[in-house]
Amino acid sequence: MDNNQTVEKLKAMRLNDMALLHNRHLKDSTISSFTIDEYIAILTDHEYENRQNRKVERLIKQANFRQSASIADINYTHHRDLDKNAFNRLTTLDFMLKKQNIILTGASGVGKSYLAQALGYQACLMQHKVLYFNTANLFNLLKSSKIDGTYQREIKKVLKCDLLILD
Repeated sequence: MDNNQTVEKLKAMRLNDMALLHNRHLKDSTISSFTIDEYIAILTDHEYENRQNRKVERLIKQANFRQSASIADINYTHHRDLDKNAFNRLTTLDFMLKKQNIILTGASGVGKSYLAQALGYQACLMQHKVLYFNTANLFNLLKSSKIDGTYQREIKKVLKCDLLILD
């Protein structure tokens, strides 16, 4: 079988990343350095990892975060009065498995929104569906969706998410 046909068949089966890597190996003539099992494993791992990365990117985009928040970037300074151990326990997302709610409280400007979005971002990395809303915006969306007939669709979208963050 012709290598170009193989690449085209991989693309037809929507294995685009696998096709690109195979094509790159053909051009570099590095195929012969692998056994057949190793080569199939390399192609499969490459396709799988890229699909997982795209899924995480899609989940982050669909969550509609206002800012890019990361657990690694959280500042635990004294004036925030944030217990690092307690927050690290939250980052395991066990509260989601237990179907528990979390309320972040504190003075204005200490970063409650950032912390909530960091937890949401962590949930996306763990491949959970997350939605982030400003509470007033969510109510306005639901009110307008009743008018235009999309209320049930919006409610289903909220119900399907694994983590709902209301700010």
